[in-house]
Amino acid sequence: MDANETRVDLAPADLEARQITMAQYYGYAPEKFELWDGYLFLPGEYPEPRRQLLQLLLVNTGLIEAVKLAPEAQWREALARVYGEK
Repeated sequence: MDANETRVDLAPADLEARQITMAQYYGYAPEKFELWDGYLFLPGEYPEPRRQLLQLLLVNTGLIEAVKLAPEAQWREALARVYGEK
């Protein structure tokens, strides 16, 4: 995506997988995969390209499938850190 173009809207991930458009793919997926000092696309201090790709993948995969990738305790810890104890 050219820096002069506006970012294509991408709704937040839902519980179930959703289709994405080609415009969303081009707007959020990196042009090519590279490994920089153990991080995809750019060094660790530049997380935005990884975050954009993750957002695209979460929409296309769904949160139900995503939570299967880590133990429940880690998800709960992450949720508590982001949203606080409730």
